[in-house]
Amino acid sequence: MKLVINGDDLGYTKANTYGIFQAYTDGILRSATALVNAKYFEESIQKAQKEYPGLGIGVHLTLTLGKPLTNCPSLTDPEMGTFWKGRKALFAQELDYNEVYTEFKAQIDRFIETAGRRPTHLDSHHSVHDMSPEALAVSKRLAEEYGLQLRRYSSYRFIREFTGKDASVEKLIQLLEDNKDTDIEIMCHPGWCDLELFRESSYSLGRVQELAVLCDEEVIRYIHDRNIELCHYE
Repeated sequence: MKLVINGDDLGYTKANTYGIFQAYTDGILRSATALVNAKYFEESIQKAQKEYPGLGIGVHLTLTLGKPLTNCPSLTDPEMGTFWKGRKALFAQELDYNEVYTEFKAQIDRFIETAGRRPTHLDSHHSVHDMSPEALAVSKRLAEEYGLQLRRYSSYRFIREFTGKDASVEKLIQLLEDNKDTDIEIMCHPGWCDLELFRESSYSLGRVQELAVLCDEEVIRYIHDRNIELCHYE
């Protein structure tokens, strides 16, 4: 059994980013996806490459957080110059999917330019990559163009039930038991929580809970005893 524990939102804030790194050094996380338009993106990539070369990093495509990298009026609030905040606001617009393609491509290219290599895979913030048939078509097209796997459409079964109140040692072990004959990816959001993260994200203290579980000795022992292979997408 291969297990991808993927930490979303790398580069979002320093606290959540350093928490992802701790989940790698002290726990079972081996994969992450970066928000390339985030404040700490470049810093997080540089630190990861220097100190955590075994951490696989993909692109956390976004249309709902921060500023775009391209001119995409159908995707942005004209008063703020930022993406529409949240899926509900985004869905309310008449989206130009040519703009979605161009923006997603720019995000992938920025990752490659910064990291000097391709990302390991693609997924997305608030699951915008398959929020509609058109968005999914764009995402699959880019995954094929760059030779990357895409969350929920890859060789790994996607598991999303490890979050919030369900982020417990018992829940994680049960998920592994339920999928013990399958290669899976478990989405997670481990992190430290400081004032910046508390202000920026509606999911703050829950990240600390996830981090604690991913570094728990019982979880680590369970994985070791069953010869589960911790890996990323490459």
